[in-house]
Amino acid sequence: MTIRYECPECSSALKIRVEKAGQRGKCPKCRTPFMIPEAVDESGPLLTEHDLVDMPLEVTPEVIVADESIGPAGESILVDSDSAADGAELPVAADEVRPSVAELMKEHQEKLARKKARLDRLQSGRRDTVSADVETSGSAAEAISRRYEKKRDEASDAPVLSREQRRAVEERNAILRFGVQLGGVLLVTVLFGYTLFSYVLADRTENLVEVTGKVTLRGEPTMTGYTIRFTPLQQRKGPRLAGGPSSARIADNGEFRLLYNPREPGAVIARHEVTFEDEFGLEQAVPEGYAQRDVTKDGENYFEFNF
Repeated sequence: MTIRYECPECSSALKIRVEKAGQRGKCPKCRTPFMIPEAVDESGPLLTEHDLVDMPLEVTPEVIVADESIGPAGESILVDSDSAADGAELPVAADEVRPSVAELMKEHQEKLARKKARLDRLQSGRRDTVSADVETSGSAAEAISRRYEKKRDEASDAPVLSREQRRAVEERNAILRFGVQLGGVLLVTVLFGYTLFSYVLADRTENLVEVTGKVTLRGEPTMTGYTIRFTPLQQRKGPRLAGGPSSARIADNGEFRLLYNPREPGAVIARHEVTFEDEFGLEQAVPEGYAQRDVTKDGENYFEFNF
């Protein structure tokens, strides 16, 4: 059985043989003299739960303290407890003294402080590296980053469509494209038709003159319902004609009045070829003396055809 004793100066935990109780001894670490107490029950812990707070996992091994014996001259001698049983004298070397719990706690706190300082330096170095990268990247990297963020936000905001909804969207887009194309074709067609109609039905009053006449067969108006047509002839050395034919339906009394178009009466000033068509649109033969007529600007322009 051993006696457990804590030095009041350096807080070293000492273990002394029970036979030395009541004798004087010295702490092998700080050399402080003390009186060896009586033995106590070892079933209880040397340190309380409060003393174990913030202590390292492995506490300092107990210091095996040399027992103190009284020498012949009355001086205290430190000897090892096991060697003292054999009567051998063994001084304790200073470098063999093990550290106390307080020193281990201090060393542990210093180690934690050094570790924290090292982590702080590493984090500071990372922040400096990131700052340098951001500064050297320039505005181009920032512009690319902003564009990427914008596209990602737009993609995340876009609703997710089902298969039927996507098909309906595609059909609607196809109809819109077809409508645009059809509208373009219709617009071109309308513009072309309007241009052609305007050219054909243009106001040509300055080139048109009033043309009237009468058609009889052996003196009787028997060609009622026939159509008489005046078609201008392009002369070889004459000016280029700027108009088309004129026509009229023969009335019951055999008279007619030429129309250039439904809005304009008259015929173009030029030499015309005269033709007749029956009510079925079949062209009829015209005697040679009646095949051509001249429409003049200052003439009467009244023509009689008596076959």
